[in-house]
Amino acid sequence: AEEASFSPEAKAGFILFPLLVHSLDLFASTIGVFFVSTTKGLPNAKHHNHLEDPIYVMKRAYLVSIVIAIFGLYFITKNFLWVANNENGYLCFFGC
Repeated sequence: AEEASFSPEAKAGFILFPLLVHSLDLFASTIGVFFVSTTKGLPNAKHHNHLEDPIYVMKRAYLVSIVIAIFGLYFITKNFLWVANNENGYLCFFGC
């Protein structure tokens, strides 16, 4: 960081980045858990013709978690890994 002549703000961003990414992981996973549920009334309904596939339920929660993670990671990389010398460098980190 000294050789690249980063500002103190840029140094702090690179230090905080792993902490923020793991916090985002916890947040996205927690929100995704709330989307793991079957259709109301199933399987306790008296006349249920069709049970919801468990894989569909898990995919719905996974999709919600992925969307939150993508938008959150973009926000974190843009705000914490932005460097004045390379203004679009954060996109490389986001793409990884």
